[in-house]
Amino acid sequence: MRILLNAPPGYGKSRAIAKIAAQKRRALIFVRSHLEGLQMARYVEEYGGSAGLLFGRKTLCPFGAENLLQCLKLREVGVCRAKSRRLEKPAFDIDEIYKQGACPYEVLHVSGRHNNVIILPIAYISKISNIVAISDLFEEVDFVALDEVHNLLTTVSVQDDELYSKQYCVADETPICLVLPLIGELVKKTKSLLAASASVLRHFSQIFTYFLNARFVEIEKIPGIENLEIDLIPAKIRYNTRTKSRYVELVTREVKRVYQEYGQVIVFFPNKELAMYYLSKMSDLPVSDQPLGDINHVIVTYYGSPISEGINLNVKAGVFVGFPIPNIKSRELWLKIKILYRLGFNGYKYGILFTAVNHIVQAVGRVLRDLNRERKYILFIDDRYIKYKHLLPRYLSQTLRP
Repeated sequence: MRILLNAPPGYGKSRAIAKIAAQKRRALIFVRSHLEGLQMARYVEEYGGSAGLLFGRKTLCPFGAENLLQCLKLREVGVCRAKSRRLEKPAFDIDEIYKQGACPYEVLHVSGRHNNVIILPIAYISKISNIVAISDLFEEVDFVALDEVHNLLTTVSVQDDELYSKQYCVADETPICLVLPLIGELVKKTKSLLAASASVLRHFSQIFTYFLNARFVEIEKIPGIENLEIDLIPAKIRYNTRTKSRYVELVTREVKRVYQEYGQVIVFFPNKELAMYYLSKMSDLPVSDQPLGDINHVIVTYYGSPISEGINLNVKAGVFVGFPIPNIKSRELWLKIKILYRLGFNGYKYGILFTAVNHIVQAVGRVLRDLNRERKYILFIDDRYIKYKHLLPRYLSQTLRP
């Protein structure tokens, strides 16, 4: 079984991965963040398996120690009072583990090397220097899962002695290499593979199925789709128009309208600078660049921000301003496109259009949580959502009208 799974937000991809992994003798699961890793470990335990996390010390230490020396100093001065590497009862929360008198980093690493399921950050397999530290884990492994696999269609800077294949790289001041082919080499002997994402739609799947040697499986139905309402305002949101007064007034007026009806709203902009600019224009609303819990407020953020993917937010509506085409002035982007064309893949399609659609799907996913239990609302503000509607998932495109 080697599958590339596309399933919409709310389908339960993480639980599906955990259920399979729990039944295996030895399984590796790669996730985006330690919070997702802790959630995955909890699911594995629910399905009868046992899981540990091999994440860095900084992410698992309650006090942010980055190395063993800092850890020891925190213990010497009494800031850290952890005394044990074992738990009295299972816990998948850093604070809860620490409350039991144990060091979360040490507990999760000890269990990680002994349990049947090991959960790791997907960043570990993006560079040879990282892979070396975990290469032994791939010996006699039964199952590998790559959650949020769209994150692997990216490039990474490497040292000259790390070049795993020059055909996947371009020369620059520092060589730039495409990550996905490296992952394909790493997992090619794995008996079972499940790579999952809400963003890898059928028309973007070929490059993933090719390098991962996997069969594409698509699940189109989204639970609770009858509770979703989608509107579109086909304004020409462009680099030279998006800060003009008529567009600022349009966007702020619509955000205010959506807030008054739904209370908990998230608004996405093409980049951080534009998000902060618009945030300053919404001073008459309760706005923040971070989620503030259950109170009614407007979260103002940008496509690709830390809260745009993999985070469960308590919002009832989303306003999506602009179509997030990546910065075409980026040198790294054009190097990536060059590699893609060299490998026989459409660089514009995978380097630019896939990036934009990925940002949209992930951002929309913040709104679609709990859709089967409550009414949700999405507003797109940009005429390009019609132009590129054929690239969007059906649960979005089928209701878009000019």
